[in-house]
Amino acid sequence: MKNIMKNPVIAALTAALLLSGCSASAPVPAASEPEVSEPAASEPAASEPSEEVADTESSAEAESTDVEASEQSTENAASPGNLPAYEYPGPELFYYDLYKYLIDEFGPDYPDEGICIPCPVIIAEEDDDRNDMKEYGNFWVFKYVRNGDVLECTSGGSYPGVIHVKNTDEGYEITGMDIVADGSDFTDSAKKIFGKHYDEFMKTGEDEEERERLRAQIIANYVFANDLDIKAYKDYGWDPVTLPEQNIDNFYSELL
Repeated sequence: MKNIMKNPVIAALTAALLLSGCSASAPVPAASEPEVSEPAASEPAASEPSEEVADTESSAEAESTDVEASEQSTENAASPGNLPAYEYPGPELFYYDLYKYLIDEFGPDYPDEGICIPCPVIIAEEDDDRNDMKEYGNFWVFKYVRNGDVLECTSGGSYPGVIHVKNTDEGYEITGMDIVADGSDFTDSAKKIFGKHYDEFMKTGEDEEERERLRAQIIANYVFANDLDIKAYKDYGWDPVTLPEQNIDNFYSELL
């Protein structure tokens, strides 16, 4: 056997190999916990609604809101303050037509917001001529808005004179009205129009206390007929006036 140790290079290499083979060991991999994978979802996650569905729902809600707003706007336009339009509630067709005429004829003179309620202070009636029945009086109209349980007057005015009415088979037809002149012509005009009823006109037609009594009663009957929770009416700068009990069925029989 050759002595390989004689060669210093070989001897060195051999020693290195022997040393490495004895003292080094293969590395042992460190113990590690098994990798846990995320479990697969058993149910699909809820998805957000599509933009198309959301837009459709929003559009439907908007249309519904627009319809409600339109209905409310129409209601307010017809009856400001959520008040029903005035209609004479008594049993007499003649006065129904008379009150309607006053609203239609003189209500537009007062563009203020509110409903128009007439207050005719009737002085005398002449019905001997069916083709020209005459209603003498001081014919007032007032505009009101609601403030809680009070009707507040926004404007109004009077039209003293005589209303001409034709009694037909179909009902009553108001054919016109003669109105007393203003200013310096008032007295002469009133005497001419009222004739024999002039003194009564000056006594009753210009009586503020009588007018307010009638006004309160007309409003009370309106409130009762429409089942409104209103207890008084009020002019600007004045205290509210409490309404009396209604007397719809015998209103004019008590007046005349």
